[in-house]
Amino acid sequence: MNRLDTLFPVRHRTIAGGIALGGLLLAAMLVAGVMGVRHTPQTHAAPIRETDTITATQPELQAALLAPSDLPPSYAPAPATKAPAAPRAERCASLLGAPDELIRHTAATLAPHPKSAVRPSAQAVSRQYGPTLITQVLTTFTGDGAVSTLEELRRVGQRCRDFSAVLEDGTAVRVRVEDVPRDHLPTELLKLEGDAFALRFTLTGSDKTMTGYLALGRVGKVLSVLREMESTRHGAVADLAHFTEVLSQAARKLLPLTLGKLGASPAPLG
Repeated sequence: MNRLDTLFPVRHRTIAGGIALGGLLLAAMLVAGVMGVRHTPQTHAAPIRETDTITATQPELQAALLAPSDLPPSYAPAPATKAPAAPRAERCASLLGAPDELIRHTAATLAPHPKSAVRPSAQAVSRQYGPTLITQVLTTFTGDGAVSTLEELRRVGQRCRDFSAVLEDGTAVRVRVEDVPRDHLPTELLKLEGDAFALRFTLTGSDKTMTGYLALGRVGKVLSVLREMESTRHGAVADLAHFTEVLSQAARKLLPLTLGKLGASPAPLG
């Protein structure tokens, strides 16, 4: 027996026993913790639909278009007139042409072979005339056509920042193009679309300056284009606030497409 045991026999053994017991308790707690983690049931997030596989037929595209009832009462469908075939516009000027022609022409430049997998398989167009001119085009592509066409149009928008063009009525204009900041785009659009961007046009003629907006986005294999331009007939200004409202409405109309449930319409804009 050492000197410590002689002087404090009980206290020393008590402390030693306490240390040993504490060690055992700590080990037991660690084991229990590990076992608890190991056997705790795991919660799994709800499966997310693979958006790249989303597609749509012609009737589905038609149902997802903005209708007159989705817009203020001052808008109505554009008259169904067959315009004469216009000569193909220069690359930058094509941004101001008919959006459906813009999509088809861009896809054609990416798909030189007639049986290429990037060509459009269905397309629906809506044109609404009112204080401004609103044109919407929804196009379903085969293969990765929606992705490649959107990227090509993005490149065109970046390259074409200042150019000359001639409008349908023969007016010569100088066009400046700017990006619409992403944080100015509506939340509904950014949540819905696989990718999206928007451009602002300023058209300066001899006696007038006009503005316009062009937004492009993708939902799976469906490419959506929405353009708003000032109407020379009404002289109203196309402003970003109104354009984002129309974009939000268009995104809500597209939402059922991602869920496979078409037919429900959002409340019309006031």
